Amino acid sequence: MPEVDTRDSVDRSKRFQAELPADAAKRDPAWRLLEQYAGIPADEVEAHLHRVRDQAWQIFPYGCIGRWRFLDLYIATLPQYGELIARTQRGAVLLDCACCFGQALRQLAVDGAPAQNLVGLDLRREFVDLGYELFRDRGTFAARFVVGDMLDSGDARVGVLDGAVDVVHAASFFHLFGWADQVAIGARMVRFFRKGITDAVVLGRQIGSAVEPLDPEEHEKRGLGRYHHNQKSMQRLWDEIGRRTGTAWAVEAELATALEEDSNGEVAERTTIRFVVRQRAS
Repeated sequence: MPEVDTRDSVDRSKRFQAELPADAAKRDPAWRLLEQYAGIPADEVEAHLHRVRDQAWQIFPYGCIGRWRFLDLYIATLPQYGELIARTQRGAVLLDCACCFGQALRQLAVDGAPAQNLVGLDLRREFVDLGYELFRDRGTFAARFVVGDMLDSGDARVGVLDGAVDVVHAASFFHLFGWADQVAIGARMVRFFRKGITDAVVLGRQIGSAVEPLDPEEHEKRGLGRYHHNQKSMQRLWDEIGRRTGTAWAVEAELATALEEDSNGEVAERTTIRFVVRQRAS
């Protein structure tokens, strides 16, 4: 998870929600994971979550931490979820970019993905360590974690993953950056895939755009920073990534818009985009 929030003009207080989310659909899967996998007694879950979340917030104030979005184990609701588990069971390696606490990896493992075929990548070692604390599985969780910066092309820590990955999960990641950095990140992801692979896939969810995004050059000219996508612009992004890497990609994506209340009680529409990017013949 990159340290980019200082570039964001959003009031920090609006990114922090003191109380745990009330939506049972979002809470229940996380509670089950913490109780059944981590072995945390039901009456201790809330205090445990507050303790870990507040430590993470002091490390860096990401909105997904302040607003408890790391508790939304949406990955298990994806139509491709069964495919992800089946592929890892056949030996495929799944990489979770900007994995934060590694919550998606734990859910995958509980549902049958071999932990030794799961890898998490994040910028901050502190978040990986807090993941072990959150799930109380240091020494028992066999997934591998790598700490490094995907925007640093010379970061040898990240380079250990080159040519070793079959599937990339990237949630709440691309949307933190402008167009040029998103292209660079996508090109870096392409280097992760095994040489000769024909079924590489990148999938995830992030903030989307309910209106037609500006042309990238115009967006940059206006100094707007983060670039949010609809289906058309997401395909354009991966066309550019493909051009730079000598690969080709087909994007499937869908937008969803819902009302969301922030910590100050203000309600606004929030648009998200779910995407699946599959390799196709060049």
